[in-house]
Amino acid sequence: MVDLFENVFKRPTTVEHWRWKLRTRPSPVEPVAVAVDLEDRPIFQMGGIPVRFRFGGSERWVMVAVDAMTAPEFRRQGVMGEAGGRLLDSWREAGVALVLGMPNEQHNRATLGWESLLPLRWRVRPLRPARLLARRLGLGGIPGAGALDGGWNRWWGRLEGGGDGPIVREMKAPFEAVDRLWPAIADGLTYSIVRNAEWVRWRYGMAPHRRYKLLLAEREGAPCGFAAYALLDNAGRRSGLIADISASPRDRTTACALIGHVARFAEEAGAETLWTLAVPGGWLDAALRGMGFLFTPGAFDVACVRLDRALSLEALRRREAWCIAGGDFDVV
Repeated sequence: MVDLFENVFKRPTTVEHWRWKLRTRPSPVEPVAVAVDLEDRPIFQMGGIPVRFRFGGSERWVMVAVDAMTAPEFRRQGVMGEAGGRLLDSWREAGVALVLGMPNEQHNRATLGWESLLPLRWRVRPLRPARLLARRLGLGGIPGAGALDGGWNRWWGRLEGGGDGPIVREMKAPFEAVDRLWPAIADGLTYSIVRNAEWVRWRYGMAPHRRYKLLLAEREGAPCGFAAYALLDNAGRRSGLIADISASPRDRTTACALIGHVARFAEEAGAETLWTLAVPGGWLDAALRGMGFLFTPGAFDVACVRLDRALSLEALRRREAWCIAGGDFDVV
């Protein structure tokens, strides 16, 4: 299957990454469809990551669609509609309630019945604003840049919660504390991937393509939130990436404490910027803006295919009802 990516679609991947994403999770149904030509060469693939998903007070199966692609010479010939449609039918028959995904502009959304739900927008916090400004102006440096950068980060760090905030520490596998955390925050959530230890272990502890670090927030000995983040290097420049901040929507203090700790760790590791994804106007977006994150023009359109047509599209589009993160998809 790796040949499908590297030779047909010119998208680099590895056997390890493909198997991790599409073959290592429990599933009620086959998660991948492949179409081949008359010479048995792969010309299409569509996959899904099976997840347990919270709908109000109940849990159901949901598929997170990934890697839907057709070889260029077979596009606009109905391959996606035929092969992808059969895959969705099999998911529906197995009791999968919903397909979530981020179909791009190359998809004919009507083919598979994609319906837009909400935007997931990039937010960025400069960690070394003086250095970034000097680069933008073509300067070798700015006098006192270190002091300016330090003052900037201390200014936002004052909002972490102080003595009223939780204790934040590094969390190691097997992440059993998350199983105690999930019931505590789930009651305040309507739509969310079940963020239990099994999910965290698979998504952040076993990912072969990126080394994530995890933080656990505790209040009076009880877990109250967690964060997953990574450090990225590109062309000699380092940035931080927050894949997930999970806490009760009513507990902004915990969210801010986790954000602040990630920012401090990323700054100490030499990162110039810290990036994450959030729903504009959502509870986490408000916490991010309060911790120095700025607007950016980049966003993904989160869409769904309602395999269970009893699900209300109007209800699903309520932004405040979602606990959603970049780590719920394969874009981070």
